[in-house]
Amino acid sequence: MVSKNDNKKRKFSSNNKKADEVSNSKRALKQARQSHRPHAETVVAAKELWNKLRVKTNTAEQNAEMMGKLMELLTGKFNQVALQHDASRVVQAAIQFANEKQKSTIIKELCDGGNIVELSKSQYAHFVVLKMIKYCGKDDELIRLIVKALKSSITKLAVHAVGARVVELLFSTFPPKRTATLKLEFYGPHFSLFQDRDLANKVTNVNIDYIISNQPSGKDAALNSLLSLINKGIEKGLFSFAYFQQILCEYVTAATPNDVRTLCSSLVDHSIHLLSTKAGARVVAECATYGTPKDRKRILKSLKGYTRSTLLHSDAYIALLRVLDVTDDTVNVQKAILAELHVLPKKEPKMNVLGEDENDDKEDSEGKKSPLIELILSDTGSKLFLLLLSKDENTKKKYFDPAEMEILRPNTTIKEGEEEVPTSKKSANTRRVELLQYMKNLLCDCCKSHTNELLQSRCGAKVLREVYETFPSKDLADAIVDACENEEGNDDDDDDEYLSVFEHPIGHLSIKNIILCDANASSKDDSVTKLLLTKYGGNLIDDIGASNRGAFVLVSLLASDDSGVAKKEVKKARKEVKKRLNQAKSMSKPYAGYEALLKAIEE
Repeated sequence: MVSKNDNKKRKFSSNNKKADEVSNSKRALKQARQSHRPHAETVVAAKELWNKLRVKTNTAEQNAEMMGKLMELLTGKFNQVALQHDASRVVQAAIQFANEKQKSTIIKELCDGGNIVELSKSQYAHFVVLKMIKYCGKDDELIRLIVKALKSSITKLAVHAVGARVVELLFSTFPPKRTATLKLEFYGPHFSLFQDRDLANKVTNVNIDYIISNQPSGKDAALNSLLSLINKGIEKGLFSFAYFQQILCEYVTAATPNDVRTLCSSLVDHSIHLLSTKAGARVVAECATYGTPKDRKRILKSLKGYTRSTLLHSDAYIALLRVLDVTDDTVNVQKAILAELHVLPKKEPKMNVLGEDENDDKEDSEGKKSPLIELILSDTGSKLFLLLLSKDENTKKKYFDPAEMEILRPNTTIKEGEEEVPTSKKSANTRRVELLQYMKNLLCDCCKSHTNELLQSRCGAKVLREVYETFPSKDLADAIVDACENEEGNDDDDDDEYLSVFEHPIGHLSIKNIILCDANASSKDDSVTKLLLTKYGGNLIDDIGASNRGAFVLVSLLASDDSGVAKKEVKKARKEVKKRLNQAKSMSKPYAGYEALLKAIEE
């Protein structure tokens, strides 16, 4: 009697046989199809060698032996093999593991005897070109061969969906001087045909400024050529490529404001992708400068949710600052950009062996951490608050370098008919004050709760000083004076010495600058100067001027104190100051602070 289980086994077995027959027939069909390709037998043998060559445990001798066999098989056939989707990886491996002589043979064959442009456009073969660029970046002769092979075709590759990857690696790997002749093609045939030799000898990096300075009459032609590339690149979505962002940057900085505005509508929705490089950030900044209110709104939408990461990025921050600087709709800015800064960033769960989230314990230990502290302590993030706190251009120049000031330039206009019209309707100060009021409470609370950290940070001290000067309050002054009592360990010292703010390398400068703010203040009732004199009066030399750095703080205190009480006290201790000065000189320690203090006493 046959059981039900036996029937199931027979049925399953018959199904397996049918499946095997189908797979065997497919395999046979695939092999028959491959056998008609050029060099079919050679490719099969090369793939077997490739499978062995890519093993990471191979010795150098084994790799050299296999490379010798591979070169015998493929020499004279590299071009055709590279174009086959299942064999291009064999050529990639050959370039990677070849010695200098073998590498030179492969590259020369691919460049001289083949069509490297066709390889660059192929979905699979372009990886071969990428390997060529990667592993030949230090050989001048091979670089010259690759550049020569790509000549007259770089503009087509630059706007090709696959070829763009080759162009990206080419410009980021090869020295600018080597690729200068290729980059000239971006500006039109006239520049690439007649100026290569001069450029190869004179210029290390070609850009639109060089083109305009050498041929002012060719500016329009160069810009039209760039615009043609840009339009094609936009259609292909090449926004994340660094070379394309550079092309965009050169165009928007050289074109007229009206031309930039015309291009804006095609770029603003991709703002977040453009912020990966310095050039891309400049593009977004110029789009914000000359774009319409609708364009600016679309930029804000693109950046929503990325405020914190953008401000902490080494290049992207300046674009966000420019958007905030020129946008009239401050309510939308507050909702889309600044609202994110009012909450702490969410941390990804970090599970321990017990399945507990370790971040929970960290949050408890951190207590009431301000969501702004990370930004204020960073070089780029702090510039948002310095921009909002800067009352005029002179103050802004203290915190922003000339390149940043050029991007944040005021009073930009655009031509409408025959008239120059401002790109923003509200005054710059009105926009700044509206945004600052939105951040005021959070900014002041951060300065009060993290005073010690801010005083000991170069970036944080700048923000603290401006907040103290812009929003003076007794609570903040008390927090600053209380922070002067705290002593912080100096990790750089082997003897585990503890420093007060007056002796801290950054802290003493921070407190000195804050005290100097009081010199110009209209009221000093709740000033840091008055609170310090109240707290340390009668013992200024020992508590504040106990070190060379502290002496500098004491000099600022004398300058800020209108009552003359501090100067009177320090004058009595002139002998002690001279004694410390002589001791510092005899021990070859810094003494400029004591000298400045003596000079201030004698004035």
